[in-house]
Amino acid sequence: MFRSLATRLTAAYVFAAIVLVGIVLAAVTAFALSAFGFASREASAAVARQAPDAIRLQVARHGTLDAAAADLARDLARPGLHVVIFRVYREGRRFLAASVGDGEDGRPVIVTAERMRFGEPGAGPPPFGSPPGLQLHLGPQPGAPPHFGPWSFDTQHRPSEVMAPFPFGLNLFLRLQPNIVESGGARVIILPDPTSLAHIINAFWLAMLPIGLFVIIAAWLLGRAITGQALRPLVETTASLHRFGTGDFTPRTIESKQRNEIGALVKSYNAAAAQVAAAFEERRAAEAQMRQFVADAGHELRTPLTVVMGYIDVLRRRAQNEPSPSLQIFDTMLAESRRMRALIDKLIVLARLEHPLGARRELETVDLADVAARVAISLEARAAGTPIALHRESDALVRGDETELYDAVSNLAENALKYAPGSPVEIDVRTEANDVVLAVSDRGPGIEPAEQEHIFDRFYRGPQRADSEGFGLGLAIAKRAVERAGGILSLASKPGQGARFIIRIPAAS
Repeated sequence: MFRSLATRLTAAYVFAAIVLVGIVLAAVTAFALSAFGFASREASAAVARQAPDAIRLQVARHGTLDAAAADLARDLARPGLHVVIFRVYREGRRFLAASVGDGEDGRPVIVTAERMRFGEPGAGPPPFGSPPGLQLHLGPQPGAPPHFGPWSFDTQHRPSEVMAPFPFGLNLFLRLQPNIVESGGARVIILPDPTSLAHIINAFWLAMLPIGLFVIIAAWLLGRAITGQALRPLVETTASLHRFGTGDFTPRTIESKQRNEIGALVKSYNAAAAQVAAAFEERRAAEAQMRQFVADAGHELRTPLTVVMGYIDVLRRRAQNEPSPSLQIFDTMLAESRRMRALIDKLIVLARLEHPLGARRELETVDLADVAARVAISLEARAAGTPIALHRESDALVRGDETELYDAVSNLAENALKYAPGSPVEIDVRTEANDVVLAVSDRGPGIEPAEQEHIFDRFYRGPQRADSEGFGLGLAIAKRAVERAGGILSLASKPGQGARFIIRIPAAS
């Protein structure tokens, strides 16, 4: 249960780390875009201020604007900017030259009209809106760096759409506003180069990949450690409660330094567990004293009761030839004495079976089929004509105390004879998988479901058994004897369909 909770909490930590890394990436990217826009605008404005003087200087040097276009584009070239130069005519404009970035040698790459590809309106990446006019498409150029991507702008000087390469095969389209300068029959368009921004963001993202992976792994490990430490008191509390369920009431104090609901729960549990352990110890001590008392009292009562029974028997024999009520009185006294002797014997046996030290005995290999056969022979004389059928298999071997197992089977068979008079009694011994199963069945009135819940309790006698002889100890003795052999004793019964007591003990290896 808590493993699932710990996994969910750890997953929450990892999710939070992923979100944090994503927020950092988005924030840095947004900051880079903002900084790029500001820097490009400042650089573009500076070039625009220098453009008129550069045009006059280069035209004076080369004589014509067409001849000066390449050097003019080179003079105005700046890192992170594209410079495009047109000659302005009355009927239109003609492209002369452009600076499209730095080459591999660090010098500006200049594209002249002979190396420019023109397209019809609508060709190539569409600009924002639907501007009229000719579209210029700049693609990879000889000498340009490999990262140089295609971009386009229209000759009507509308905002242009530029595609910048980004990591993982992504491309970002940016809407950039060019700076325009007209002087000496030339029109100069200055446009920011998004590839420089792509370089910065590429480098940042590539650096953030291992950092982000490290953060996620650290979040997982840290989350496991934190949740494990936080849930440890709950895990220990659950384990202790499970031990309580198995009958282990040994007090175990759970340590917790947390000052929250878990700490309060652990503190309350420790107090309750201490009280339960103390109450269990008191109960165990009281039961031990009671068992000892029953055993001592039984042994102390057995001798004087035997003497009393002897005197009663002598007096009874003397009164046999006397016509008086003395004989009947002596018969009653002797019967009650024998009944008291049987009760004392059963109490002594039960006290021995339930005593903790009684489990410290040498187990022996017992053939449960032979035990059942001896019980059947022993009861045939007292069965008063009731048939006792025995069905057995060979090698029904178990580990246990032979005397205790004999008493258990005998009590079950006597119980069937007593409460189902005249009904055939069947004793069936067989092996099932790794167990030996002994079943005692009758065809009597059966046992009500309400009685079955208490049928193995000491001194319990149901309403149907109130008028029968017995003390309500036989089934309790049988159950305890079977448990000491490592087995279980169960009941299967329905009213009017008889009763079936089943002993299941692991077979001897």
